Amino acid sequence: MSESMWIGILILSPFVGFLLNGAYFKNKNVKLAGAIASAAMLISFYSACILFTKLTNLPIAEREISHSFFSWLEVGQLRLNVEFLVDQISGIMILIITGVGLLIHIFSVGYMSHEKAPSRYFAYLNLFVFSMLILVLGENLALLFVGWEGVGLCSYLLIGFWFTDKEKASAGMKAFITNRIGDAGLLVGLFLLFYIGGTLSISELLAQGPYTKEIGFGLISFACLALFVGATGKSAQIPLYVWLPDAMAGPTPVSALIHAATMVTAGIYMIVRLNPIFMAAPLVMEIIAWIGALTALFAAMIGVLQWDIKKILAYSTVSQLGYMFLAVGVGAFSAGMFHLMTHAFFKALMFLGAGSVIHSLQEEQDIRKMGGLKNIMPVTHITFLVGWLAITGIPPFAGFFSKDEILWMSFHSPMGGQALWLIGFITAGLTAFYMTRLMYFTFWQSPQYSNEVHPHESPASMTIPLVLLAALAAFSGFLGVPHIIGDLMGHLPNVIHNWLAPKIVEIPGLEKANVKVEAILMILSVILAASASYFAIYLYGKNRELANSLKNKFPKTNQMVSNKFYVDELIQSRILKPCIELGKGLWAYIDVSFIDKITFHLTNFVQESASGVRLLHQGKMQQYALYMVLGMLVGLSYVLLG
Repeated sequence: MSESMWIGILILSPFVGFLLNGAYFKNKNVKLAGAIASAAMLISFYSACILFTKLTNLPIAEREISHSFFSWLEVGQLRLNVEFLVDQISGIMILIITGVGLLIHIFSVGYMSHEKAPSRYFAYLNLFVFSMLILVLGENLALLFVGWEGVGLCSYLLIGFWFTDKEKASAGMKAFITNRIGDAGLLVGLFLLFYIGGTLSISELLAQGPYTKEIGFGLISFACLALFVGATGKSAQIPLYVWLPDAMAGPTPVSALIHAATMVTAGIYMIVRLNPIFMAAPLVMEIIAWIGALTALFAAMIGVLQWDIKKILAYSTVSQLGYMFLAVGVGAFSAGMFHLMTHAFFKALMFLGAGSVIHSLQEEQDIRKMGGLKNIMPVTHITFLVGWLAITGIPPFAGFFSKDEILWMSFHSPMGGQALWLIGFITAGLTAFYMTRLMYFTFWQSPQYSNEVHPHESPASMTIPLVLLAALAAFSGFLGVPHIIGDLMGHLPNVIHNWLAPKIVEIPGLEKANVKVEAILMILSVILAASASYFAIYLYGKNRELANSLKNKFPKTNQMVSNKFYVDELIQSRILKPCIELGKGLWAYIDVSFIDKITFHLTNFVQESASGVRLLHQGKMQQYALYMVLGMLVGLSYVLLG
């Protein structure tokens, strides 16, 4: 079978699943709907594996598989084809999207077993994956934008899936509107890139390089900044992160899909894909690094005092995405992609693990009402434990390798600095603390749920995906072993770095690493993670009085952090409410009092004028004859007297 056929099958399989389930959206057979959607994902994943294998068999300099299916648009200088590209960057993405997506689909069969509209759910899920594949495989930025909008639409549909609940429907709308703000920035960036390069083809834009670094803010910098605004929306960075924690309103597997394999990775992917252009805008790169670092710290601080298990994981996602932006901002694009991959595994694992817990506890999400699940749900506990070890950065689990590479690059890169490293380092400690807190309250404390709740292990359709994701979270880190550890393990190569190297602009000076400093920083991060984890267990497990005294000693700080620094309230009072009042004022004084009145006056004038003219046309022959005689008399008088 030709490569173009495999690309077509890869992309269209989820779309066919969407059509089949969408055609029978009222069908309540969850097994049938899940089987259709999962089969579509399995075919897509198999196609991704075939294409990735073909890619690895090509010479390093020729690792590209592309096919143009048809001409899309030709207007003036603009030429757009429906063309898809599989290379080192998109190759990793399609494996993550289809592989993790498949496991989430299978998990959903058990999780949504009591859902009244399973066909609609699985149709949306397939459409989500289809849109994300369009985004990462599109050879031109217009196709990327189509996928970009597609995942935005699907997030709205899935977050607000239970739309009869006003709060859940509002969460979907919040995600949709927030992302529209970012999308406006993305569009401006695309327009500027077209103005600069005369094309929206990614290959053609990159072929015009190397781009000269701009000292100030030139066109390239403005284009990159606008693109980054779009990325802050999709990938939930300051100030457009506010939609992601509320995305928990949807079914838990949806959270896993959004947070791990699809939507939130779009901004990182876009920057990595266009990395030669971003490298020409050093000021924008600095902004990206600082926004990423501050987002990571800010979200981690909020996560420390949250009690909703899904909200804790949501703020963890925002924080980990901040790490990825920190990486790409300091020019460590490979490190950013590496953390994107490992995060997809351990975060999907933890969200699905949380879904298993919630499913068992009859939809309870408050970790204070959990506990005692270690022995009752052994598979969920062990797999969640692996995810916890990975995200806290304990070696040799995946998060240790990817997170520490980001910390090292933020310290070592000429585009980084000690301040950025310190923020990332503190964030790592906070992450270990609040994730251990979650682990303790959920599994290790004494049971706190009511007697009416009878927790039990989830069915195989839910536990098997957990086991597979746990294996990936445990061992995928060895694909990116840093050279300092690789040398100790018999010169083990950094597979991810070597794989992405042909597509990444290298930063001069990175090869001159101080091995001792790197080792010290790595050891410090592990000590910090272990210490923060121990402190969380001590604080909540052995000395709860200390936790209460700290809470009482700093009541304002506790209240502020617990209420997420009142960001939502600030946006509501300082931005949304004034905009609503402005809209009401414009409606009352401009629309009603001005435009409507002008319309009414014009209408009345026309009606009154028509009434006068209508007197001349009443259908009476005698009246018409009189008008004719009068007209003749006027005409004769003018002639005779003139």
